[in-house]
Parts: sequence; C-alpha cells; structure tokens
Amino acid sequence: MNFWLTTLGNILGGIGAGLFFVFMYLIVQWFLQATDLLVSYNWSYKTLSGVFSAWPNFDIRNRSRTRTYRIENIAYTHNGQVHWFDNDSLWGYVLEPGTINYKLEGAPVKNVASPPDMIGLQVTIRLQTGRAFWLRGQGPGQMGRGRIQRVLFALRAKLESMLIAME
Repeated sequence: MNFWLTTLGNILGGIGAGLFFVFMYLIVQWFLQATDLLVSYNWSYKTLSGVFSAWPNFDIRNRSRTRTYRIENIAYTHNGQVHWFDNDSLWGYVLEPGTINYKLEGAPVKNVASPPDMIGLQVTIRLQTGRAFWLRGQGPGQMGRGRIQRVLFALRAKLESMLIAME
C-alpha cells in the first residue's frame, strides 16, 4: 500500500509542479505584453482665420524585442464618453520591435474650440489586433496611470536597468 501512495503522491506532485510552471510562464507573458508599449503625447494647436485646431503628437515606444505592432485608430474620450475616433492619420503605422516612434501626428480633433477642451480629452491608441489595454496615452493635464499600471511599468524599467533579458 505504501508503494502506491508514494507513486500517487509523486504523480500529483509532478502534475502540480508542471501546472505551477505553466501558470508562471503565462503570467510572465502577460506582463511582457502588458508593458511593452508605452504611449505618451502632447498637443499642438494653431488658429487660422479664427478657426482653432488642435492635434496630438505621439511618442510611442515599443520595448518588445520580437513583436511588431500596427496602429488601428486613435480614440478620444471626455469623461468616459466617446468624443471622436481618428481612423485615418495613423492607420497601419508599423511599430517595429525596440523602436521609439516620435513626431507621429494625429489629425486635427473635431469639436475642440480651446486649450481647456483639448486638455480634457483622454487619448487612447488601439492596435489592429484589437488591443487597447493600457495604451491610454499619458499627456498634459492627465491624472496619470493607475496604481497597478505604475507598479508594473516601474518593475519592467527596474528589470531592464539591471540588464535582465525579458524575452
């Protein structure tokens, strides 16, 4: 009887250890995908013939070493309500692995009449894979990232500064 209990315990322990390592692998892959793109922006504006127009200038960093992304559109929201979708200006733009893409300009945002209006907008980048998770841009007048998001981005920055290869 002891032989079979020991064998059963070893089998269950092996299965449990295997499931633990698979779960940890999935957590690391989620962490890498959640923190590999960093989006920030600022606003440019001008007034021509009394007409005010404003557009965002993006700084998008792809910190992944292997994944290439394509931008689908830019969503503008105000207090959680949809303001406008820009489907033309950055559609199909390729974010190569390990690159910093700056001087990316969106189209002038519709129905923005003054600087306080543009600062009140929240800008979100959506990828062609449908991912918009944590791709909300960090711009002027924004409250900042959530606590979990700040911790994850800080952890990735710390690991990369210690030269630990994440991929």
